[in-house]
Amino acid sequence: GLGVVLSGANRVTDAMFAAAARRLASVVSDADLARGSILPPLGAIREVSAAIAQAVIEVARREGLSTLTFPSEPGAYVRAAMYQPEYPLYA
Repeated sequence: GLGVVLSGANRVTDAMFAAAARRLASVVSDADLARGSILPPLGAIREVSAAIAQAVIEVARREGLSTLTFPSEPGAYVRAAMYQPEYPLYA
């Protein structure tokens, strides 16, 4: 979803789903698999989400579906656009 929103694509294609799935699979380590996990650890969710978004943006650009202009390097663009949760301490 993040890649679609950040690319401004007006539709989601099979190629976008496939790129997202391939990128997710590529970040699952042998250690994850040895532990019986087919997904990366939850602690890596921000990095994994950014990587998947970048893959989707690349497909949207290649397919001519991106309606937004953004820097040629999507990595920094994605990380800058991601929500940063901040929880203030109340005394």
